Amino acid sequence: MAGPEPLEWDGPVAPPDAPPLSSTREAGIILALLLGLLLGALDNFIVATALPNIAEDLHDVSGQVFVVTGYLIAQTVAIPIFGKLSDRFGRRSFYLFGLSIFLVGSVLSGLSQNLNELIAFRAVQGLGSGAFFTVVFSIIADIFPPKLAARLVGILSGVFGVAIVAGPLIGSAIIDATTWRWIFFVNLPVGGFAIALVLATMGPMRPSTNVAHPFDALGAALMATWVGTLVFALVEVSSGWAWTDPRTIALLGVALVVLPFSLWQEWRAADPLLPLRYFRIRLVAASSGVNFLRGAVLVVVVTFVPIMVVDGFGGSVNLSRDVLYAMMVPMVIGAAVSGPLVTRFGYRAPLVIGLILAIIGTYLLTQVPTEPPVLRTSDGFIPLGLAGALIPVGWGVGMTFAPTQLAIQYSVSKDDLGAGTSLVWFLSNLGGAIVGSLLGAYQLGVFKSLDLPFPEAFAVSIRNVWWALVPIAILGLLFALVVSGQLPTTAGEDGDSPASPALMG
Repeated sequence: MAGPEPLEWDGPVAPPDAPPLSSTREAGIILALLLGLLLGALDNFIVATALPNIAEDLHDVSGQVFVVTGYLIAQTVAIPIFGKLSDRFGRRSFYLFGLSIFLVGSVLSGLSQNLNELIAFRAVQGLGSGAFFTVVFSIIADIFPPKLAARLVGILSGVFGVAIVAGPLIGSAIIDATTWRWIFFVNLPVGGFAIALVLATMGPMRPSTNVAHPFDALGAALMATWVGTLVFALVEVSSGWAWTDPRTIALLGVALVVLPFSLWQEWRAADPLLPLRYFRIRLVAASSGVNFLRGAVLVVVVTFVPIMVVDGFGGSVNLSRDVLYAMMVPMVIGAAVSGPLVTRFGYRAPLVIGLILAIIGTYLLTQVPTEPPVLRTSDGFIPLGLAGALIPVGWGVGMTFAPTQLAIQYSVSKDDLGAGTSLVWFLSNLGGAIVGSLLGAYQLGVFKSLDLPFPEAFAVSIRNVWWALVPIAILGLLFALVVSGQLPTTAGEDGDSPASPALMG
């Protein structure tokens, strides 16, 4: 079978000129997209908070980690598949489909009678969130002019920072007020309102072209296999499985065998799931590198800061959550300002600034002493050094969201917009899962090797993790320096929405 056709690229793709949307429809569309992102981003953090209560109620503590990892694996697998399907069959259809599947999974999760059922239904939720997650940003690129799209991408990307802190708060509040089952049932009114908004404000968003080639079903199956087995194995290793465990060897073996076949299929397919030819575009390749490494930094910091506060410093679980505010508030602000910076200075400037801040922050984390200076409060203490280091990390990570998202979206063909958008979140998820799991296993090994008191051993082992993050952030900066280019311009870039009749119907 011959390889793919030579790459033809005529520059950035911008939305076509057309009559603007009314401000009411614009607001309705944006709110619907925001609600969907919030549901998907919040869910895992809310559920993680309630896991002890869930395990106690269902009388099974052995497999509770799979309640979280099942969702993550299903979401990661679903992102590229549904991104591509939205290119072929329309954005709105798959946004509604994803939300509907997510809500069905929520109901079934809330009705679960044992842990195995809950794990399976959480995977259904993950499939749904993977379907609508990536479509949100494709819709923005489809119907809003680049300058407005840049601002919206920045603002909506900040949702992830909000979710990391708000998720545990919401989860705790629900557990205190009622049963864990309402963690899932509460999704219904929010998701239902989002669906109603979409139906009221957004037309069918028909694809601009009819694709003659069949869907890359073999590519989807191969990708789902290697991603699922790889992520599952790494997560379990970070949770305690040995690298020599037969289960670890078997899962990693499957992933390593299937991966080259998956890449070969994506190269030869007439209409591939993730078009590898786009990696020949320097802007796409460099932005993809930043996305992978950004996901790694974010997941590792969010995972290990609470562990360091509780097990290393002797703080409370509530304190560990509160310390994350030092990272998440700047992250939300950094994401919001990055969009306007892209419109004025191009893709590279906010990326470089953000990654320099991330490098500074990760280095400062390595300098936090095992017995940090603290600010005493009536509720306990605040580790000042740790909180201070998290500020530049959060701000820097936040500033990378919009530039990479926009750079990739406006570099690919309009017929591959969903596939290009899915690449952003697929690589970010994959980076977080792979690097986070490897560093989790590394930290556990260092901890076991130290002949120190328990708290100090934990703090020292996590400091080693921070040292590993510094070169990861530096590598991200090197990728960022390769990024170049500006947002495309359109006649509607003064703020009018250039949504075409073919899209809005």
